Amino acid sequence: MARKRRVGVVTAISAGAVLAGSQALAGLTWTVVPSPNPSASSNRLNAVSARTATDAWVVGSFTGPDADADGQQMLTARWNGAQWQQVTTPAVLHQDEVLNSVSASGANDAWAVGVTRVVSAAARSPLAIHWNGTAWSIVPVPNSGGSSKSMFNGVATLDAGNAWAVGRGKDARALVEHWDGTAWSVVPVPAPSVPAGSTLASVTLSGVSARSATDIWAVGSFSAVMSTNVLTKSLAMHFDGTSWTVVPTPSNASSTVATALNGVTAVAANDVWSVGQLSTSNGTTLPNTMVIQHWNGTAWSSVTTPALQGGLTGVAARSAGDVWAVGSATDTSGNVPVSKTLTLHWDGSTWTRAASPNGSSGESLVNGVSATPGGGDVWAAGFDISGRTLLLRNSP
Repeated sequence: MARKRRVGVVTAISAGAVLAGSQALAGLTWTVVPSPNPSASSNRLNAVSARTATDAWVVGSFTGPDADADGQQMLTARWNGAQWQQVTTPAVLHQDEVLNSVSASGANDAWAVGVTRVVSAAARSPLAIHWNGTAWSIVPVPNSGGSSKSMFNGVATLDAGNAWAVGRGKDARALVEHWDGTAWSVVPVPAPSVPAGSTLASVTLSGVSARSATDIWAVGSFSAVMSTNVLTKSLAMHFDGTSWTVVPTPSNASSTVATALNGVTAVAANDVWSVGQLSTSNGTTLPNTMVIQHWNGTAWSSVTTPALQGGLTGVAARSAGDVWAVGSATDTSGNVPVSKTLTLHWDGSTWTRAASPNGSSGESLVNGVSATPGGGDVWAAGFDISGRTLLLRNSP
């Protein structure tokens, strides 16, 4: 399940950053797979969901022929085992519609979620569309109201009667909604505790992973205002089948360093990974801006990553000893810094960086990742700075 990766990060990676051993090692090689580009200049993929070797979805957005009238349109494409093919989505005139996440439980049951707004307007609303095996259709969702920035960032589907969507809603608070097979409804969630002397300012959930109906994780970040400082900390919530609870996570103690989680994947009840990044409010360069956290069934802890600057947007697992985290980093080895795809691999004991290709411009970002159940291909979705979609495949 993928997550939003729309958190702005300025990252950098040195020319001598360590890569994962020999990139010829089996299972560590990524290849570019052709993907649809309906727009001449502006296409992007934000998330991917791989269900089988012959059934996977990617979602994102593209600019319509008339940007003023068409705005950003929903982009979906499906993998049939041989190629990716664009699938038509509902289009609403004078509306921007961006899909941030996708999850499929069957050939005739997939959800994609995101955000919609009137072109050039400030107010936004959460968006959900459903695939019934034949076509995508827009499904009404409760408008959380009270905010001009309501949206869905992540979705997880267990079956046709059980799906969860997360994001940001009323008064800049966490938004969690549940699909019961008939309708979406808002589910109350607790607010995170803030440091003494501070006031909660905003809460955003960026990703969600559902292992079962009684074991679901959502991650993101929250901000609190203390005097003239804004403190941003990582956030994890767990659903046990009855209610959501906030579970403490490690966060940088500095008041000038923000910690945000963008993606999560649950391998087992005692094996969950979340990823994100650190950023600073004062322009200070940190030696390592990647964040990887692990749940062992009792507590979340920070896990050592390669010593480089980077931002991670998604994480997916083939197994406990075969996990991939993806994102982007800024290569400063040339005269002009450029964004590069970033892939990290967990082999059961260590995270290492693996080489990953970029798009035609050489400057690309990866937003989401999904592992095919049963140990199949891992797919990573993003875009090239030239405005072309980018799909990467890693085969076992």
